[in-house]
Amino acid sequence: MRTAFFHEDDYCQWEILPLTAKAYCLKEMGEIDEFAEAHRAGTGFTDLYIRDDSPHSIEELSLHSKQLDEALSFLPAYDRVETGYSSYREELKSTHGRGEGAQQNVFWSVDETGRVNALWLELWITPEAKDLWRRILITLGQVAPVLLADWGWSQCVDLTSPREIEQYVADKVSSAIQFLKDMKKDQETGK
Repeated sequence: MRTAFFHEDDYCQWEILPLTAKAYCLKEMGEIDEFAEAHRAGTGFTDLYIRDDSPHSIEELSLHSKQLDEALSFLPAYDRVETGYSSYREELKSTHGRGEGAQQNVFWSVDETGRVNALWLELWITPEAKDLWRRILITLGQVAPVLLADWGWSQCVDLTSPREIEQYVADKVSSAIQFLKDMKKDQETGK
């Protein structure tokens, strides 16, 4: 049995929304960035920002689980999806997923009719994974007119635009390379 786990804090942090949500995403990301700056304290923050739900949800596209399963069939399916934290795990019976393992996954939850009511990613785009992620993002944009709201990076990516996808993937790869270099340097210096 193939089981996927995502930390509960990662739910919809890389959220797929209809393109009609772009103005909302950009506005909300600006407010999050302003709030973060106002509450920054060293490497942490003095307060927590809870974002509002988008006025345009993935439900308005009337996608069904079968559509995503077919479109993403190049990724292995999971038999079970779990969330939680630390050692606590909980099965999400109405959540489906496909992917290559930790930080290389697409998840979606469905209502009782099989209609998708949330769609999100668990991603880490390294040089080795860039082609996979490019394919996943292009595929999602071909299924429906959607965007990727990367809430942690305050980026809104039109998944119907190959140019925007290419730039996003390149930026994420550069960030991953820099992160790995910094980590190696810290290990060498004993930090």
